[in-house]
Amino acid sequence: LLDLRGRDDIEVVVLRGGDGTFCQGMDLGDHDRGRLQRLLQVYSRIFETLRMMDMVSVAAVEGKAWGSGFELALGCNLIVAAEDASFRLPEIDRGIIPHIATIILPRVVPRRRAMEWILTGNEIAASELADFGLVNRLFPPDGFDAGLDRFVGELTAKSGPVLQLAKRAQYEAYYSTYEEALYRVQNLYLRELMELEDPAEGVRAHLEGREPEWRDR
Repeated sequence: LLDLRGRDDIEVVVLRGGDGTFCQGMDLGDHDRGRLQRLLQVYSRIFETLRMMDMVSVAAVEGKAWGSGFELALGCNLIVAAEDASFRLPEIDRGIIPHIATIILPRVVPRRRAMEWILTGNEIAASELADFGLVNRLFPPDGFDAGLDRFVGELTAKSGPVLQLAKRAQYEAYYSTYEEALYRVQNLYLRELMELEDPAEGVRAHLEGREPEWRDR
């Protein structure tokens, strides 16, 4: 992820596991305080990198997204999942807590639902997460690759710089008060977005009834 920073030829980053499983969680190994502290610091850095990087991140979940795998999906901007995928936070059964999920989940689903998922450690179907808006698209397992390609294609068809600014504007607004968010988003719109050629091209193409020809890629 760090190697991708500053790359202007990549608009979308897809995180996907191998062998039909997204991620079953980290290897806890020895429950040594020093080792865990280093592990948590690295883990937190991964999430901060996902949040700050220009590219849009998509978690493509097949099979299990358990423990830190679930958290990794939550750290992405968008989540697509196979209909038979499952999510779980089993940390409570190991005598520990999912520290990233405790931060993210109460912000994106009703607090009591987040509490239930974290405190019970029960398995959660992808369809349930979709009902709460955490999963953006569900695809049948045998059509997952095609569905993922279509979804990513929807994103890469947009103006890359505008896509990145739209992502940034949402984060700046989300972590600010209303007044701060209004100022920051207006500033981004006028000082960065309007410096691009693509906004004018997008409006012009709409008025002329044609597909836009993006120039700022």
